[in-house]
Amino acid sequence: MTLPALAVASNVTKGYLSKIETSSNPPTFSTLQSIATALGVEMGELLESKISKASSANLEIHEPEDGPWQQSAKPGGYAFKPLLESYRQKYLSPFLMRIKPGDTSFFKHDGEEFLYVLEGRIELDYEGKKHSLRKGGSAYLDSRIKHRFHNPGKTDAELLAVNFVYRRF
Repeated sequence: MTLPALAVASNVTKGYLSKIETSSNPPTFSTLQSIATALGVEMGELLESKISKASSANLEIHEPEDGPWQQSAKPGGYAFKPLLESYRQKYLSPFLMRIKPGDTSFFKHDGEEFLYVLEGRIELDYEGKKHSLRKGGSAYLDSRIKHRFHNPGKTDAELLAVNFVYRRF
């Protein structure tokens, strides 16, 4: 697919697509989802991940701390780590997220999302309301609705995020 065709299909500008190609930081989840949908692949396939110690079509096993953290290309942010080597033929996309102090950008993307706070505290901004979650707290949301995180602390908060996308590729 050409860059202009991908820009039209993903609703992401050619300039931003070029920036993504040359940057070592991935774009936001919503941008990744738009690009993946346009390409007919799953979002996780756009991310490098070599973290499986043993895998088959039905099982992947991972050791703690395997795989790189990837910083979002947009300011205000977060870093994330894919928890699967391959997202092909899977509905669930689990990630670890580190939310820096302050606000993230708003995102929205296909599917549903489950969040579990592993460390720290966050405020989830969803449908115009702020919902405070502390360590051990969780949220389940329709991720097609714009949402963002606010970390009111002085250190990073860490979340387990599991996205469910309705279609498989």
